[in-house]
Amino acid sequence: MTATADNLQLIINHWTDLQTALASSQADTWPPVMGIARLHDHLQADEDAWARRAEERSPDQLGATTAPLRVAILDTMTAVDRRLVDGADVIASHVQRPATSGRVRVAGPGDDVGLALRTLILKDEADDRRWSFTDPRRRTGPYAAAWLLARHDGAPGPFAKLSPLHQDAIATAARWAAGQIEQALEMTRQTQVLERPCPRCRGALRIEGGDGQDPAVTCRGCGRTWTRAAYGR
Repeated sequence: MTATADNLQLIINHWTDLQTALASSQADTWPPVMGIARLHDHLQADEDAWARRAEERSPDQLGATTAPLRVAILDTMTAVDRRLVDGADVIASHVQRPATSGRVRVAGPGDDVGLALRTLILKDEADDRRWSFTDPRRRTGPYAAAWLLARHDGAPGPFAKLSPLHQDAIATAARWAAGQIEQALEMTRQTQVLERPCPRCRGALRIEGGDGQDPAVTCRGCGRTWTRAAYGR
């Protein structure tokens, strides 16, 4: 599979995960709250002493908190829906063949040719491989991703072959949408440099996390590491 196909499949596979997350009341912060707000006051303290003071930590110790996860998930789903549906609208307007028009007069029960032509016209109009510009049940992010994946893979149907520009447009939309979903579901690891310097060497502190793993703060200077697990949750 190509990267574009992988990204579109990720959108399809993880849409139900977004719906599940939307219904949850989980909230988190980035950077995550950890018990190192008072590190500068304990340069000589051992890890046990720091752990005892971890309960004193406050929500503002490592940065501003974000909105509850369900709000971020809703924003992500709305944005991905809009981007993929709009993209499918554009692609379909360029490559989707209009439904066969015209009426076929059938002479009677024995007019097999007329009956066959009428059947073909009706089937062409109702072909569910077509992208719908009006049906709200089909104008959704995961449905658009599946439709775009079929076009990307060259699946048969009432469509012209995609041009390189069409392929690029699908690739760009798929890459962006997959990235938004990965970030919303904490599937990718994030890194951020903190304003607070290392309490030992005054080097830059970097926090890593956001991929479901326990976040950690590491000093770029002396290499010391702090983890949330050491201070409780």
